[in-house]
Amino acid sequence: MTDVVKLFKALGDENRLRILAALAKETYCVCDLARFLNIPQPTLSHHLKVLRDIGLVKGEKDGQWIYCSLNSELLAEYGLDVDRLLAALEREAAPRV
Repeated sequence: MTDVVKLFKALGDENRLRILAALAKETYCVCDLARFLNIPQPTLSHHLKVLRDIGLVKGEKDGQWIYCSLNSELLAEYGLDVDRLLAALEREAAPRV
């Protein structure tokens, strides 16, 4: 499977998009991210692994904590504008009047 296919496969999951949207705004400890997104930690860990494996998320260990941040440079390498991608996600999530 090519890297581009893996990238789009990773972006094809709503939970992973929510994770990217949160990380686009700030760096989170995994436990705080789970609470913020209301995702069980084992589920979050699975999605983070997918995102880390393709390089969209960076993890940095500090003692017993792991802090996650978005690797927006990788999206830019593929010609994807993370701000536009996440704005589209927010528009879809907004209640329709």
